Amino acid sequence: MIFGIGIDTIEVPRIERTVAEYRGQFLNRIFTDDEIAYCNFRKFHAEHFAARFAAKEAFAKAIGTGIRRGFIWKEVEVRKEYSGKPMVALHGSMIEKVGKIVGESYQIQLSLTHTKNIAEAMVVIEKL
Repeated sequence: MIFGIGIDTIEVPRIERTVAEYRGQFLNRIFTDDEIAYCNFRKFHAEHFAARFAAKEAFAKAIGTGIRRGFIWKEVEVRKEYSGKPMVALHGSMIEKVGKIVGESYQIQLSLTHTKNIAEAMVVIEKL
């Protein structure tokens, strides 16, 4: 059963400007060390940062809280499975928060896409 769906689109140049202006302050507030390392390793790092930012916002929409009510950016991490498929990994208090909202048994599906101008993410949370 589908619990929630979230989608988000962001302009890559907006993230690129924010990273250039606030560098560590922005990156360290939003992304995990692994996400920062992954994106910085890529040739077009702003596209990857933007896609991960969109994924976190889409996730917040899917759980129904938005980013204001106890949402902790760094505790929602975008990773890749061995196959290359993107996934959401939860950490810290977000594990308990999502468990209370969705229930203890759930699965998170994530899809990402990006170009030099736009990054999009869609999250589907399935209640098992």
